[in-house]
Amino acid sequence: MKQTKMGYIILGCIFGVLALFMNGVSISVNKFPSSLMLIAICIMCFCLSYLVQHLTAKDERAQKIRERSIYVNYFILIAVVLLLMIVFNPISNLHIEAYNLLSIMMTVYISSVFLTMVYYAKKY
Repeated sequence: MKQTKMGYIILGCIFGVLALFMNGVSISVNKFPSSLMLIAICIMCFCLSYLVQHLTAKDERAQKIRERSIYVNYFILIAVVLLLMIVFNPISNLHIEAYNLLSIMMTVYISSVFLTMVYYAKKY
């Protein structure tokens, strides 16, 4: 258990450094950050380092944490889609490529799933 938790922390640190480096290079040349998914994976690894002790048991509590997290994230994803539709509408001066828009959506979704799992693991 301790080895798994430490492994997730090490992976989170590695992905965090990679995300800072790769996204920093993109931002420094005034381009859209190309590696947003690395940020989501970094957040996921740190959350899993906390959740490994709560979700390894296949009990009712672990199932409740998963169910609540997915349920709440359905509404979070709807809110993100609505917000992006309002910001990047056809009559707006702001334009973004479809790949970048999907990258933003998936980064927010993956991050919010695991962050809400941490919230519900502390709550229950």
